[in-house]
Amino acid sequence: MDLCSSINQPRAGLSSHLEVGSGWGQESSRTRPADILVTNWDNGISAAFDVTVASLLNSSTITEVGMYSSAAARAAELRKHTQNDSKCAELSWKCIPLAVECYGAWGPEAPKAFSQVATRLAIRGNTSKSMALTDLFGRLSHSLIRANARAILSRSYSHLMQQVDEL
Repeated sequence: MDLCSSINQPRAGLSSHLEVGSGWGQESSRTRPADILVTNWDNGISAAFDVTVASLLNSSTITEVGMYSSAAARAAELRKHTQNDSKCAELSWKCIPLAVECYGAWGPEAPKAFSQVATRLAIRGNTSKSMALTDLFGRLSHSLIRANARAILSRSYSHLMQQVDEL
């Protein structure tokens, strides 16, 4: 998704960096707590955004998906906190998972973060917060739709036909 460019805007007053803390250097851990690190997010604390797209067909959440809105995204947020909270705490970062379901429903933490970005955009861009938030969600939704289309198109015709034959 084009999330980094949505957040890293001079008019929002935010600076972000992709894939920080990957652990591929001299660090012993290979976890990557931040797909996007936003410096000076809240009172001088940096935010480690960990972006994930959750499938509604995951066997561990399929029952909840049928009963609760955004259940797969919420489960993905909990997994990201389990994986990243301790490492983020070591680095004095705040872990903010941005989980979205493949059909566009966001987990509860993402809209809160996007609201903060929209507030900054509105103040600096001389627009309303609702317009800034609508624009942000619109661009993110467009990116998700394009990513879903690429995923579908990347599957070979013969592979799809094999799946149909197995039905």
